[in-house]
Amino acid sequence: MTSNLLLARNCIICWVNVWLAPVECIFDMIESELVRRGVALEGVQHPSPSAD
Repeated sequence: MTSNLLLARNCIICWVNVWLAPVECIFDMIESELVRRGVALEGVQHPSPSAD
């Protein structure tokens, strides 16, 4: 019984990770665009100007 519960727990954790990966990627893209446009966000460092 314990092994079944552990397997179920691992399946749930895996499913949640698979479901959240695209959400996290899109969130990072939105956050990067906001920073690029100069919006001040808490906890996000602005990229340093390039040396070009």
